[in-house]
Amino acid sequence: MYREAVASYNVAFPDQLLVAQYGSHLNILQVHVPDDQACNFSDNDALCVLLHNRILLDWVDHAYTYGMVYLEQQFHSPTMSLDIFREVDDECIEHLSRYSTPPTILHWDGWREMTEDDHYCLMFK
Repeated sequence: MYREAVASYNVAFPDQLLVAQYGSHLNILQVHVPDDQACNFSDNDALCVLLHNRILLDWVDHAYTYGMVYLEQQFHSPTMSLDIFREVDDECIEHLSRYSTPPTILHWDGWREMTEDDHYCLMFK
């Protein structure tokens, strides 16, 4: 879905193609949606946030594995709607058959606990 949104964006704005943010500091704005409005947050809203923050396809592809693990964990929790999981799973299977498994960004692989400095940077800088 995001792949198509990026292609449409690039066609609509050929003078402002989606390009990566570079440098030691990236400007990514967090979305705050009140709990009572979360059900109104659509796929299109999420796509607009990704585009606005200039999130590249490579970044989304890299997050694929994390997203699947997260969904699998949620599937086994009592709060996960089986209907929502099936819908997402069907969409995932369709995209995998169309695009294959997304590549990862090798130097981003691996996981570590957040340090106090990481937390400070995220909260106050």
